[in-house]
Amino acid sequence: MKSEAFVLELRSWLLRPRILHRLPGRLRLCFPALKQLDHVQREWAFVVRDLLGSPAEIQTVEVNLTTGSVLIRYRADQLTEKELLAFLGAVNHLIIRYWDRLAATPPAKLPDVLRRLGAAIRTGTRHRLALDHNFEISENVWA
Repeated sequence: MKSEAFVLELRSWLLRPRILHRLPGRLRLCFPALKQLDHVQREWAFVVRDLLGSPAEIQTVEVNLTTGSVLIRYRADQLTEKELLAFLGAVNHLIIRYWDRLAATPPAKLPDVLRRLGAAIRTGTRHRLALDHNFEISENVWA
């Protein structure tokens, strides 16, 4: 898959997941493009998983590349499904906006950058995971 086509696929599956199953505190989403990722691109799926799992309201995020699904367990007493989906959309917009910065991060620095990025997202979220789509990530995250 060429990089331009991959970015278009990424936008498609990041911005428009299909809900496969839902229970209070549990949401399974389908991202068909996950099944199409090559070896290098699969690593990014796990980067996204780690970013989504950083807030305390989200208990676990499991990515299944074979089925193209993502299972999110969240604290239903602290977060509604609608709030979770809005948060996912905001994080997806951030990932797309900062894709070049993430892609340019040397592999050795990636764990530290992801830790700082998760902290920045937690700092930028308001009550019940409300994250502004215009949220800016500071330069010190990438250092």
